[in-house]
Amino acid sequence: MSASWHPVANAQPTEWLLRQGTAGEPYAVVRRFGFGDRNRPDVWFRVVTWAPTSEGRELIGWCRTLEAAASVAWDHRCASESWRHHMAARRTDAATMAAQRPPAAELVRFYRAALRREATTASARTATRTQAHQPAPARARTDRLSVLPPMPVPVRRP
Repeated sequence: MSASWHPVANAQPTEWLLRQGTAGEPYAVVRRFGFGDRNRPDVWFRVVTWAPTSEGRELIGWCRTLEAAASVAWDHRCASESWRHHMAARRTDAATMAAQRPPAAELVRFYRAALRREATTASARTATRTQAHQPAPARARTDRLSVLPPMPVPVRRP
């Protein structure tokens, strides 16, 4: 008589490499940890930046769910790209960029604060426009991904 289950049913994933697309290089590593009682562990997910070895990785943060861990990893990727783009636009060389690079957790914290600030400002603008019946000014969609506050866009009048 054969068993109705397979050993893979008991398998628990413990580490994920997050990458954009199937061929892209990973941008983060998420690892599942269980603390406390073996039968009812307190589960946490650690998120670190991607590097081929552990020595090159940097802690982004700890999360209670896999979804939150994936979200903070993605936000770090966006924040890092935005910061790098900002520094490159200022013609900063690679050595200076490496020396001035903020810690991963701080970069995400600042990025998320900038997103909240932009969302609050956008909702206030929408409420004002609705009351005044003015058309929305044209804005580039990339301003929502910027770590730095977006530059004001002048209102064009026909």
